[in-house]
Amino acid sequence: MSDLCSTLTDWGDLMKKIIGLSFILFAGITLSGCSAITENSVEKTGDGSIELLTPTITTKDNQLEFMTEGIDENKVTFIFVANKKVFEQKIKNGESYKLNIKGIKDAHRTDYKPKVQLLQTKDDTENGDMVNFKQVRYTVEKD
Repeated sequence: MSDLCSTLTDWGDLMKKIIGLSFILFAGITLSGCSAITENSVEKTGDGSIELLTPTITTKDNQLEFMTEGIDENKVTFIFVANKKVFEQKIKNGESYKLNIKGIKDAHRTDYKPKVQLLQTKDDTENGDMVNFKQVRYTVEKD
């Protein structure tokens, strides 16, 4: 009888471990999947693309250049660099545009890659419903 109780206790401990490991595995898969979905959805929404013609600058450079393809030319395009609006106008695909980044906090950070974000909205206002969003990063090298 004591052997039976000992065996049942061992099975109980084993089941607790299996349930605990299953919970940890489920939580890990769920959390990592959610962050991947969020990351992908934040990087781009809508049609077209933005390309930085200056993917690398130095700490002394004050200009970024970009070009778009497949963006709606009839909508106002907003461009943000390091979370500051630097551009607001209708653009033509295939043409290059220059952005002045002088004096923008965090635009010359070398410890991470700053962002350039393109935004178009349904009603052509900065705070309208987003219909197109693109994000690219650039590298800043110490001069």
